[in-house]
Order: sequence, then structure tokens, then C-alpha cells
Amino acid sequence: MARVTFLRALAALLRQRGFRRLFVSRISSQGSDGIFQVALASHVLFNPEKAADARSIAMAFAVILLPYSLIGPFAGVLLDRWDRRRVLVVVQLGRLVAMLAVAALSARPSVSGGFFAAVLVVFSLNRFILAGLSAALPHVVSRDLLVSANSVAPTCGTLAYLVGGALGTGLATVSSDEVVVLVSCVGVAGASWAAARLPFVGPDDVEAVLGVRHLLGRVAAGFVEAARTLPRRGRLLLTLVLLTRLPFGFFLLQTLLLVRHATTPDGQAMAIAVAAAAAAAGFALAAFVTPWLLPKVGAIRYAAGVLAVGALGCITLGPWLTPGSISALGFVVGISSQGVKITVDSLLQTHVPDHLLGRAFSVYDVMYNAGLVVAAGAGAVLLPASGLAWWPFVVFAGLYLALALGIGPLWQRVSRADETRPLG
Repeated sequence: MARVTFLRALAALLRQRGFRRLFVSRISSQGSDGIFQVALASHVLFNPEKAADARSIAMAFAVILLPYSLIGPFAGVLLDRWDRRRVLVVVQLGRLVAMLAVAALSARPSVSGGFFAAVLVVFSLNRFILAGLSAALPHVVSRDLLVSANSVAPTCGTLAYLVGGALGTGLATVSSDEVVVLVSCVGVAGASWAAARLPFVGPDDVEAVLGVRHLLGRVAAGFVEAARTLPRRGRLLLTLVLLTRLPFGFFLLQTLLLVRHATTPDGQAMAIAVAAAAAAAGFALAAFVTPWLLPKVGAIRYAAGVLAVGALGCITLGPWLTPGSISALGFVVGISSQGVKITVDSLLQTHVPDHLLGRAFSVYDVMYNAGLVVAAGAGAVLLPASGLAWWPFVVFAGLYLALALGIGPLWQRVSRADETRPLG
């Protein structure tokens, strides 16, 4: 039933020309991401001279995720004030230039600071693009299909990313890293072409072109305005995003530590692949069932339900402390994380005014990544090198349960406050 619902939703959405073009842009963009990141991993992470331990991976999260999340404030200002279609086209072209620079720098015998700078530009612009795609979505689908679109589009984008990763892996076995990057550039060019053919995707109130010399001032002023006028429901949703990323980031690092402790070097890659596949399966299952269940039970009640599933998984699977049990827990956490994400996406688009929507999704991206980085950093400090610790599962089960029990009353409270005493 869920699979049929998903496929019917996809078919209905693809009949809408605006969504179809936005969908092609997303698929092309995220597919190229998968190819590009294979080249990056091949060039840096799988280099035996630069082999990193699991604790170094936590540092890598901070080095990669947080810097490119910092572009979020700038992305929000532009997405709320400039024509979003034009921004998507220009940013994709900028990402293409940065990826060409990565390809050129990959040919050098050593990994330079310029190489990492170019990679960070690629990741930064990618966050900009994903925020823009989310902010544009309400303009290309009807409101009754918005929940389905928030499930279908990101899920298909993730699948495109995985297919791109598989394609990149195949290319890496028969060619060089530079060739793999160049192939990924083709996908970015296609995404830019599809974005150029979009209809108007907001914002509803387009201001005069923002000069570069005024950008910093506008960023500060824009975020003061957003902080003052963002509905309380939006603030609650952004907090929920941050808190639900903490278990995912912590368990990600703990899984790596447990795999290194419990398996031989030859079996580590397979064990990590199994854990990643289990988490991906959880994300996919949530994407299939959410459009079917959420309208039946209501958004907040559905979010509370998947949070309770996360709590149950932590208590029943985590304490076994084996790669198999942790992979199974990754599946459960994937269901919970993706179910909450789809719910939050839809609620933000419904309850946040369009002129604040770009900034809301930019902050969303920052908090989404910050939760992962903070949790992984905490794991690097608190977990033993073996990963053998049961207390995190109790802590995060308590967090999931508290959120499951508290989200309903909190939502009712902030909804009443928004209706009777709106901010701004």
C-alpha cells in the first residue's frame, strides 16, 4: 500500500510541469553529488598515507559540514529577495566552476589547501541549492500534494545520490579521480539547464537587486527580522530538527568505532556498508509510509509516533553492542529521522510566510548539520576507542521519548500563541 501510494504520488506530481523541471534539476544535482563525493573519498579518505581513525572523522565533520553551513544566512537573504530561479541557475554554474577547479587540483601529486578550499566551495554552494529547491517547492505543486512532494522529491534525490555514488565507484575503478569529477560536472550542467526552464518559484515579494557591498548589512538585518517575526511554530520545528539529529550523529560515530573494534580490517568496509544500507533502508521506508500515514493521523501525532519508535529501538537494540544490532538500530533511527524531517518540511512550508521561507530553510540546514557535528564531537570525547558503551542508548531513548510526549502539547501551546499574539 505504501509503495503504491508513493508511486501514485510521484506520477501525479510529474504531471505538473513546474514540479517536473524542479525534479529534474534536483535529480541531476544530487546525482552529480554522489559521483563527486566518490572522487573526493578516493582522493583523500582512501589514500593509505592519510588513513584516518574514527575520531578524526568527527573532526572531519566539523571541518566540512560547519563551514559550508555558514553560507546559510547568505543563502536565506538571497532566496527571500532575489528571483529563486535565477539564483539556482547561477549557483549551479558557480558549483560547476569550483568542481572544475577540484578536477585540476586533483592532478597534483599532493593534496593542497587550494584543493580543500575548492571542495568547501562545492559543498557550500550545494547547501545553497538544496535550500533553494525546498523553498521553491510550494510554487510548483498544489497545497494538497505538498506532503507527498516533500516525501517524493528528497527521497528520489537521495536515490539519485546513491546511484551517482555507484556510478562514480564504477568509474573510479577504470579511470582517474579527475575523470570522475569531470563526469559529475555534466550532471551539474544539466541541473542548471533544468533550473533555467523553471516557472516563477518565488519569492512573492522580489526586492531590488541586492548590491554586494550591502550584503553583510542585509544579512544581519534580515536575520534580526526573521528572529523577531518567525512564528513560534517555526522556532519549535527548527529546535526539533536539531534535537533529532543528535542521536543520528552520535550513533554514526559509535557504529564506526564498534565496527573497527569487532571486525577485521578486511571486513570493516563491508560492515560499514551494511550499516549504511540499513540506515538508507530506514530513510526509504519512512519516505514510502509518511505520505500514506501522515494525512490519516495528523502531522504532529505522526511525528510523535516515529519519535516513540526511535525510543523503542534505542532501548531494545542498542545495548547489545554488536555491529548487527547497531545496523538494525540505524534502520530504526533512519525511520524516525526521515519521518520527522518530512513532517517538519511540510509544516514549515505551511506555517512560515513565504518571505521568511528561504531563511527558515537556510537555518534548517545549519541546524541539521550542527546537530550531526555536535553529536559526533561529543562522541569523540565521551566514547571509548572500542565504542563499547551502553549509556548513550538510554540517554537518547529518553530524548526520543521526551520529544514524543512533549511535541503535541508544545505544538498546541505555540499554535495558540501564534494565533492570538503573532510576532512582528
